[in-house]
Amino acid sequence: MCEIKNKAMRSLIVILLLFFIGGNYLQAQDVSFTASAPGVVEVGEQFRLSFSLNKQGEELQLPTLKGFELLAGPSMSTSMSTTIINGKVTTNSEFIYTYVLQATEEGEYTIEPATITVDGKQLKSNSLTIKVVKGSGNVQQNQQSGGRSETQAATSIKNDDIFLRLEVSRGSLYVGESLVATLKIYTRVGVSQFGRSKFPPFDGFLAEEVKTPQNIEFRREEYNGQVYDVGVLQQTILFPQHAGTLTIAPFELECIVRQRLSRSRSFFDDFFDSNYRNVRVMTKSKPVNITVKNLPEQGKPLGFSGAVGNLTMSTSISADTLNTNDALTYKVIFKGTGNLKLIEAPKLNLPPDFEVYDPKATKDIQTTTKGTGGTVTFEYLIIPRFGGDYTIPAVETSFFNPSTGTYKQLKGQEYKIHVKKGKNDGNATGATAIQSFKKENVKMLGEDIRYIRTDAARLREKGVHYYGTSAYWLSFLVPFVLFVVGMYLNRQRIRANADLVRVKSKAANKMAQKRLRAAATAMRNSNSESFYEEILKAMLGYVSYKLNIAASELNRDNINGILQQRGINDDLIQSFIAVLDTCEYARYAPDSSKNEEMDKLYRSSLEVITKLDKAI
Repeated sequence: MCEIKNKAMRSLIVILLLFFIGGNYLQAQDVSFTASAPGVVEVGEQFRLSFSLNKQGEELQLPTLKGFELLAGPSMSTSMSTTIINGKVTTNSEFIYTYVLQATEEGEYTIEPATITVDGKQLKSNSLTIKVVKGSGNVQQNQQSGGRSETQAATSIKNDDIFLRLEVSRGSLYVGESLVATLKIYTRVGVSQFGRSKFPPFDGFLAEEVKTPQNIEFRREEYNGQVYDVGVLQQTILFPQHAGTLTIAPFELECIVRQRLSRSRSFFDDFFDSNYRNVRVMTKSKPVNITVKNLPEQGKPLGFSGAVGNLTMSTSISADTLNTNDALTYKVIFKGTGNLKLIEAPKLNLPPDFEVYDPKATKDIQTTTKGTGGTVTFEYLIIPRFGGDYTIPAVETSFFNPSTGTYKQLKGQEYKIHVKKGKNDGNATGATAIQSFKKENVKMLGEDIRYIRTDAARLREKGVHYYGTSAYWLSFLVPFVLFVVGMYLNRQRIRANADLVRVKSKAANKMAQKRLRAAATAMRNSNSESFYEEILKAMLGYVSYKLNIAASELNRDNINGILQQRGINDDLIQSFIAVLDTCEYARYAPDSSKNEEMDKLYRSSLEVITKLDKAI
């Protein structure tokens, strides 16, 4: 027992020493001192100026603040985190100094760097540029009442309080050149969520959507002398397909604004949300006209394929010495930015003794806010048929560079190929299988030419009559047999349709699928009332059709008894009843429904009907 205690004590001492040594060991890191504040504020608005330091300092000196009034500060807050990775202890600290400022005069001001002393050394922060605008003139009233949205409780939401705006990176460009269309929402009220939306079809453009975060990040921006919270909803890369004036149709989006009913505030009103209401506001962006110019005719190369952007081209071959009927891979790689998806494979000018297959295209293209870029590779499979020395001429192509407004010529390398005579060289009658990198590219050679027949041909005397031949009698017999078979199948169909119970049972699945498709459409349109009604009809209609029971006779209790008589599993019956209960409840409480709940219920109802159909 004493030995066990001694071992435990030694282990505890070792652990404490490790933590003591690790805690006193700080990973070497640079000391950073950064300043942050909003980029745009209104006259009279209060905001925070923060300085962040990753090591404790002293003697923080604030620069002269022109255009701002210091109301409070500094207040200091600290945070510390410790991580242990493979026994290595890393400690990170952050010290934040916060000042409260108020904008006093309209204009654009620069806050010079602040200074602080760390370990005897003086550090400087970064400078900040803040734009002060006139704004709405009621900022102080808003801040006293608790926020901008509360001042509008007694008034309706105006068009300049929340709106959509489509920004384009350029208003004039060439055919095939790209532009970035950014849809932004500008708001001065509290938006809780979004409703239905309608996006334009981008007629006349080839559209590539840029991935944006699902959670919209709002930033403060100034627009028409007002300060708004601005969020990016969607970014799209557009390639115009023809010249002229193309119009981007308006975007439409329903916004749900959480609005205070009155300015009086109490603890119970805030706790039960009884002093707020949700207001649905339909926002719509303005149409945007884009001027698209044709590519210039002057200097256009012969055979120009329509590539627009900034490209480079390289070529390579897999071998320069090979045997006849061996495969050679010829690669052409395009790299750069532009309409890479529309690049066509260049034509090869090969010697007549070479056979070439259709090229294999590999595209590695990324779409960002700067446009589309990446690589496009074309691989040609070439097979020489006869020995000798050959020259593969250089591949030539061209593209239009919109930044310079000129056409550029691209040219690859010229290759010398030495082909050795193989075993099957010149053997036209032998069949040789050549396989490329794809199984479907296997071809049989030597069978495409038909030579003069030397064996005895089967000749038939010209003018032989059709009457009396086997084909003549079959032309009578085959239609008669088909007629008899058709009559038999038709009688079987009539007999089957006479059994109404069997017909309704077979139609139960189709009816349920039709109702579920209608429910899916209602879910996409955020129509919760129609969604739950279609789900309920699908479930009850399926049981009515499948078991030949009138829909008016179905209720929650007898459905349970009927399904138990059919030997259905109790868990499956309870799942069926749960879907019915959810639909009945949601029809009387539609506001509680969410798209995630409707999607979950839709999948559950589909799974229940599928399992029930197999069980019955």
